[in-house]
Amino acid sequence: MVCHLLEKGKQVKALRRPVSSTREFNTIFNHCFESLPDSEKSTVLKRLEWVNADVLDIVSLEEAMTGADEVYHCAAIVSFQQKHKKRLMQVNVEGTTNMVNAALHMGIKRFCHVSSTAALGREHSGDHMDEKSKWLTSSLNTNYAISKHKAEVEVWRGMEEGLNAVIVNPGVILGAGDWNKGSCKLFTLPWKNFPFYTTGINGYVDVRDVASAMYQLMQTESASGQRYVLVSNNMNMEFFMHTAAAWMNKTKARFRVKPWMAEVAWMLFAVKQLITGKEASITRETARASMNHYYYSSAKILTQTGFTFIPIEETLQYICQKFIKDQRR
Repeated sequence: MVCHLLEKGKQVKALRRPVSSTREFNTIFNHCFESLPDSEKSTVLKRLEWVNADVLDIVSLEEAMTGADEVYHCAAIVSFQQKHKKRLMQVNVEGTTNMVNAALHMGIKRFCHVSSTAALGREHSGDHMDEKSKWLTSSLNTNYAISKHKAEVEVWRGMEEGLNAVIVNPGVILGAGDWNKGSCKLFTLPWKNFPFYTTGINGYVDVRDVASAMYQLMQTESASGQRYVLVSNNMNMEFFMHTAAAWMNKTKARFRVKPWMAEVAWMLFAVKQLITGKEASITRETARASMNHYYYSSAKILTQTGFTFIPIEETLQYICQKFIKDQRR
């Protein structure tokens, strides 16, 4: 989001914790502005001010919001490790509560909250969901989903108290960045000729679309007090693995993972975690989610604003090209 605002010529304050590194941001910035010479990149960066703050410290948030007109609340923890449940609730829920209260106190004119399709709730595999979907308590809802739902409730509460806000619910966000973290790590699978693929279906969206939609909605007064699903395509992992492998000139995944295999996998990784202490890359939540089918509709933003999404095939091609370039450096 920071890069998109800089592209729009905005003066930006970006919040970070005092212990946080800007290395990942620098990677993303260089991807976004790679066509610019270094001198012009430096000019762009002069419009960016890093401010030390923490979503769990409301005083630091109020100080950071001084002089600001708009706030994009993108901070959250994404984890599917059971041991991170308390931290998820702290940062995602309490942190959002603090952001909302600080924005109200500081008289912020516009507020955009990044929620998730996970916050729409899931009751059954095969569910079709949109902005009207009601949260339902279900075993399919991960701790992350619960934390994002509760965070969203805090934003709705803020709206009742006068906050001029809009909520976006993106699906799995795809983009170039740190290839060892989050959804970026998915692209290492076809690169390493990983032979397995799951049958699960989920909603995916290009990070450039998320930033563009957020910016557009913040300029649209009629969007205030609403939420918008941001999903370009509902895609299965077979399509992802095979398409990415083709762009990387790698061997396509050949073996379909069956439900019992997914169950065995997370159990084996759990044992490995107990022995080594290293966090499992496959957990019960991720293993089961990888076999379920979830469908999301972005019809609302399409019809209300005329927004258009980048086709998922173009997204995968673009990211694979970035990935290959980084591997060759």
